Amino acid sequence: MESKKISDNFSEITENIKEYVHLKIDILKLNLIEKSAHLASFVVIMLVFFVIFLFFSLFISLGFIFWFRDHAGPVYVGSLIVAAFYLILGGLIYLLRNTLFINPLVSQLSKILLEDPDDNEK
Repeated sequence: MESKKISDNFSEITENIKEYVHLKIDILKLNLIEKSAHLASFVVIMLVFFVIFLFFSLFISLGFIFWFRDHAGPVYVGSLIVAAFYLILGGLIYLLRNTLFINPLVSQLSKILLEDPDDNEK
């Protein structure tokens, strides 16, 4: 009689352990899905802002070129001024790439990927 109770207890403990492991795996899967969703939304938002910035830059450049044509000189001179501006801007962005892009991107990605799921519940 006593041995039956012990075997029942062991089988119950093993079942509880199996259920616990399955629940832990489910929690890990849900955390992975949540982090993937945050990462995907971050990437999509950055792409949308990048495209908006490209269109903004395009229309500002065209507006300057046509304004320059009407007020100062030929179109090709305005185009050369805009090209020089973008060349200088590109050089500055290249020199400041760590502080402008890489460091904030790494900190944002690490915040998304290394965020503790228990912090969200508090």
